[in-house]
Amino acid sequence: MTYREVSGSYLFFNLFSTMARFHIHSGYYLVILYSCRNLCDGSE
Repeated sequence: MTYREVSGSYLFFNLFSTMARFHIHSGYYLVILYSCRNLCDGSE
């Protein structure tokens, strides 16, 4: 493998892990917001 191939795959992996982390966090936030909304609606 040449240096360009290695750096290219590293960049791709870095981008992929960042995207995956972002999706996981946004999933957590959606679940928290949804459960909070349900709790607020139920308390009324």
